[in-house]
Amino acid sequence: MSSRLTLALRLYREGKVSFYSTDLEELAKMGLPYTKAPIFYNPRMKLNRDVTISIFSSLSLKSAADLMAASGVRALRLKAEGGAEEVFACDSNCLSAQIIKMNVKLNKLSGIRVKCSDARLEAERMAWENERVDYLDLDPFGSPAPFLDSFLRAVKRGGIIGITATDEPPLFGIYPDKLLRYYGVWGKKLPFCKEFGIRSLISFTIRTAARLDLAAEPLLSYGEGHYVRAYFRIERGAERSKHLLKELGWVLYKEGDFEIIRGIDEMPRGAMGPIWVGKIVEPEFLGKLSPLNEEVGKLFEKLKEEADGPPFYQRLDIICSKLNMRIPKPKIVIESLREMGHFAARSHLDPLGIKTTAKREEIEDLIRKLTSS
Repeated sequence: MSSRLTLALRLYREGKVSFYSTDLEELAKMGLPYTKAPIFYNPRMKLNRDVTISIFSSLSLKSAADLMAASGVRALRLKAEGGAEEVFACDSNCLSAQIIKMNVKLNKLSGIRVKCSDARLEAERMAWENERVDYLDLDPFGSPAPFLDSFLRAVKRGGIIGITATDEPPLFGIYPDKLLRYYGVWGKKLPFCKEFGIRSLISFTIRTAARLDLAAEPLLSYGEGHYVRAYFRIERGAERSKHLLKELGWVLYKEGDFEIIRGIDEMPRGAMGPIWVGKIVEPEFLGKLSPLNEEVGKLFEKLKEEADGPPFYQRLDIICSKLNMRIPKPKIVIESLREMGHFAARSHLDPLGIKTTAKREEIEDLIRKLTSS
């Protein structure tokens, strides 16, 4: 007796490629979320993929792998738009692997190898058989922590790994115990929790790489929607990793203000970390990138503006609530702080977040002047 599977597919268009994936509208009619799709595709992650293509094409990289390829849209775009010579698309769902093959033929692309296998197993195999790639994508559903060891080994020397984390509650300190278990970071929810999450992810990646005698140099990190994303250049050698470990530290938060403590030799009482206290965006690296489209260009401009700022940001809504004053326009606050000789820029993570070298007391005094005039 033969059995037949009926699958509702829909033809989508993203970037320069067309592809079949689960019909999300039909799924919604059944009362099911997109996470239950037999062939996974999340349209809200388009910017995530756009940034990947921008980086890959700007650096003229040659080989790439997506070991959690799902519908294959990122792999297809790396080939069609990124200019990759070789792409490896893998998924543990064999049905997804068949759909990817169909999508490769649909777009008349060559140089894309498709396989049904476990992501960690394939990453370990790539390292063992010296099939490492210039670019490797790690974009799981939830935390990247269980996959990171294997994936780091599969990147060529000088290659790039892009890491997505969608488990925001632990990373943002909402679930401190899980943050500690998954990332080896102690913390709680703070007003600047989104940036704390990014710096925790960077710290975890650097420490994991160091254990493998690898150096994971942070190049560009950002948060958008329901995820945080970080790109690293992978080099080999314990000495390189030691240099990066020196850029880890702690944050002390008390009465609405915070203090950054560099170095992890000792953990100060009440401190949270260890987190990355260096730059989350390297201006030199950002300057090499050509944005794929207007949306990516706007993100890059925001990142460029805040790139040289100190760790974390002050939230105007929290300060004004304490002062019982109306919130002034962030643009005016930033301009005023710059006139005072401070670095000041809006954080891309919070519309009311200001990254600045000014002390909390100076910001409060400034707000009093601005709201009284």
